[in-house]
Amino acid sequence: MFRMKFLLVIVASMISGCVIGAMQYNFPLNPPLGVYLKQVSTNQIEIRWWGNNSENYFSGYVVFITTNSNEIYRDRNSTNQFDKPYLKGNFGDIPTVFAPVSSVTREYYYIITNLPDGSKLTTSTLYYIAVASYSSSKRVFSPLSNITNITLTN
Repeated sequence: MFRMKFLLVIVASMISGCVIGAMQYNFPLNPPLGVYLKQVSTNQIEIRWWGNNSENYFSGYVVFITTNSNEIYRDRNSTNQFDKPYLKGNFGDIPTVFAPVSSVTREYYYIITNLPDGSKLTTSTLYYIAVASYSSSKRVFSPLSNITNITLTN
């Protein structure tokens, strides 16, 4: 009887250590670093950041912008940021900024002229902005970069 229990414990240990049926779809991406903002005109913001991603599934960077800080701070370390207000790229999809797969860190920039809903930026409004790396094929984001803010002035 003791041998049978011992054998069952060994078999159960071996099965619990197996990853069959427990596959993780974790595709980490490096988050952008050092995001900073500069007002270009009364209705334009220049955003700059540093980034590198050598993962073969990396597609580029997504810019998030909102006037409601709760929308951007909520779950900021998630790899699923689809619920946050983000800007689409020139072809109406994401990423906002296409970037090459590279292990070399370089600076990127983007000029923001409108909100995700298409409305123009306005003076005297506080905007919260962040960036995340993105994979189109895996549909995952990195955690958000530092979140920064700016108020446009005349």
